[in-house]
Amino acid sequence: MDGARIMNGKMNNTKACNGAKAPQEAEACQDVKVYEKELSFSKISMYVLKAGDDYNVTILGGDKPHIGSSVLAVPRLSLTGDGSVSATSSVMNMIGHKDEQICRYVAETICARKNAVVLCSGGFHVDDISKDEIGEVLEAVRELAEMV
Repeated sequence: MDGARIMNGKMNNTKACNGAKAPQEAEACQDVKVYEKELSFSKISMYVLKAGDDYNVTILGGDKPHIGSSVLAVPRLSLTGDGSVSATSSVMNMIGHKDEQICRYVAETICARKNAVVLCSGGFHVDDISKDEIGEVLEAVRELAEMV
């Protein structure tokens, strides 16, 4: 994509909880991996928290990051009968938001690849976004999901 590049190569590590005092608190703290993609008109970020064997993912971007959709993907055997892993998803959307497409893609892709439960929430908003810019966002989301 013209004008787009991976901002942070593979990932940045930040602590989900800094300054844990007790050993139990330190054990509860997990690394949050941050993946970012610079677009020609904005930026999209994906925050990934590993929760045991599962994943909690937040996608934010555009001029007005928000929670527009949440998708919970649960692994299951594929209906193709070939023994591969697929996903069944449950979706919650805010009225009028179109973020399901990006959250569903990320949740189902990571779920099937990692054979893990994945919750993906988030939102990307740019006023008067063009069809080409929407395509750029979708391509960026595909690239980010492949990095996990």
